Amino acid sequence: MPLSHAARVIERCRAFYAAREPGHFLINAQVPADAPAIPPLYDFDLDRQLDAWLDANLEAARPGWAAKVGLDDDTLPSICPRFGIAEHSAWLGAEVRLQETTCLPTPLLDSLDDLSPLRISPETRWYRYMRDGYAHLRSRQNGDFILSVRGTMTPMDIGNAVRGDALFSDFLLDPAGAHRLMAFLTAAVRWYYDQLLGWADEVAGGHIFMYHSSWMAARSIGHITNDAAMLCSPTIYDTYGFPYEQQLIQGYAGVLFHVHNQKLHFAPRAAQLPNLRLLEVTNDPKTPVALEDLPRVLAATGRANLMLYGTSDEVRAHLAELRGRNVLLSVACRDRADAEDIVAFVRAHSKPLA
Repeated sequence: MPLSHAARVIERCRAFYAAREPGHFLINAQVPADAPAIPPLYDFDLDRQLDAWLDANLEAARPGWAAKVGLDDDTLPSICPRFGIAEHSAWLGAEVRLQETTCLPTPLLDSLDDLSPLRISPETRWYRYMRDGYAHLRSRQNGDFILSVRGTMTPMDIGNAVRGDALFSDFLLDPAGAHRLMAFLTAAVRWYYDQLLGWADEVAGGHIFMYHSSWMAARSIGHITNDAAMLCSPTIYDTYGFPYEQQLIQGYAGVLFHVHNQKLHFAPRAAQLPNLRLLEVTNDPKTPVALEDLPRVLAATGRANLMLYGTSDEVRAHLAELRGRNVLLSVACRDRADAEDIVAFVRAHSKPLA
């Protein structure tokens, strides 16, 4: 396992997720590093150049890992195949539009009357890209990084990808068809996510997760997203989102759920998901960052453990306001000295994690 502090990271993470009282903090201190630019994704023919794309991403990640050597935060160097948003749904057989730094899905379903275009198969192109991508990165391992879990979407979010925005009309005009699609996708996502877990490295009985480069226990599912719910009323989410998310996570010991701070109207319900271990709240454009908008964020997220983003200065200014929760902080630091200082600051303000 890479890095001598791995045992300490895992020990603190175990204590964090086992905590029954608030006031515990984990930290991912991000240190600036000069990294080679990754060429545009659309410049690669992934059927022939998948390995080259992955190698470019790997080389871009190494300087960041090197910058953190000896920094005792709560992360471990990790990577997984990551192309953009479309791989979360394209494994069902969809075509994908490659962009410069991401990829976009192409809807598969013209109608809810026929779900046969959705293929649960290890032979679809993007399933193979993910499977072969993990295998290639594994071939590059030399004890210096861990293969993390990429994550997936909830049934409602994938439904938006494979049906397009027609899904929002379906919720109102064809509720029976929408429920059939959600039920199908619930089973499909469980199948696919278990493949992702199998491709990633098991670490001390758990896994490292892409969104925070930190450890969670065995049979955790995450990150999972429902960005489509941002465009719907709480009633629609409560009908087509939450019930199928409950079904999806059955059999998993923990859940890492992703929401956006711009639209938190469905977050109070999402925060009630069984076995929710971490609710990640991103910072969106034209919206106050979560750490500077804590009354709204805390009111919308129940009693959930949170993952929040901010600068080191924002964390120093607002950490005291978070003592009523357990929080994993992803912190943008000015330099290595600032990272050392903010790790010490967070440790000093956290209840013991040992």
